[in-house]
Amino acid sequence: MRAVTLTGLGRLEVVEASVPRSRPGWSVVQVLACGICGTDRHILHGDYPARPPLILGHEFGGLLHEPGPDCPLPAGSMVSVDPNICCGDCWQCRDGSPALCAERIALGVDIDGGLAQYVLVPDTQLYRVPQHVDPLQLAFVEPLACCLRAIDLAGEMSGARVAVVGGGVIGQLVVQLARNAGASTITLVTRQPFRQELGRSMGATWSGDMADRPSRDHDLVFECAGVPGTMTDSLDLARPGGSVILLGITGRDHLQSVSPFDLVVRELRLQGSFLNPRTQSRAVQLIADGTLNLDPLATRIVGWDEVVDGIRATPGPTDIKVILQPSA
Repeated sequence: MRAVTLTGLGRLEVVEASVPRSRPGWSVVQVLACGICGTDRHILHGDYPARPPLILGHEFGGLLHEPGPDCPLPAGSMVSVDPNICCGDCWQCRDGSPALCAERIALGVDIDGGLAQYVLVPDTQLYRVPQHVDPLQLAFVEPLACCLRAIDLAGEMSGARVAVVGGGVIGQLVVQLARNAGASTITLVTRQPFRQELGRSMGATWSGDMADRPSRDHDLVFECAGVPGTMTDSLDLARPGGSVILLGITGRDHLQSVSPFDLVVRELRLQGSFLNPRTQSRAVQLIADGTLNLDPLATRIVGWDEVVDGIRATPGPTDIKVILQPSA
């Protein structure tokens, strides 16, 4: 089978690999779609911990090709895969915070993932998806689940004034979730005119760059860009007593200056949001119900000849989500 493999720091290639075989507790999934994430680029450049050789890809789903002997789903089922495998026994797992599990490993980060034709997956990570769902939308389940975690951490949103910093796929999904949760206004801050216009079509009531001087009185701010300066921008957009939720993943060595004095005297809440604990099934349901507008977010579908360049390249001004379709 073909697989996108990290062979060393900065080295990425499509290789021929052996098709995995199922075993007790593990099943083989034929991948129908796998999203390319900024974390994949961080891994490639050594900014996010991973150990080569490794098949990348953690935003994927497909058809259950070879169920393991204990798998509760039949062969041919369409499935989404939660890539984050937690121990289930530590106090973080028992306390409802499996993303903080010290034993957590992830498909596409620690063990082989979904940028391949086939992938071996624990049965515990499989979520059945109704057959009517467009297979390309399987690439959105994991990022949507991460957004749902941030929405949960933000708390009550009905009537809230919300700002979203970053107009990529995470920002565009959060705009829609905030709209559906009853936010009174939604400000999208992003530099690219294409993303500004797209955000308005997704439900943003205002979109523009920080230079366009957006309002500074937001109850909730979601930082979705993970690039230098956007955390500071996010703090600037919050009202006194407001909350800033950080979703964007920066390089692990990136530091950002923040004024503790400002945090204290404005009583700002600064909250990190990591991964998708207990939100994958809700993401599947939202997509199956057609609640969200996902088609405009799938801006580039690539095959094997383009996938490595799709990972290496910095997203362009009209790129939202690049998706590998292994059959392409």
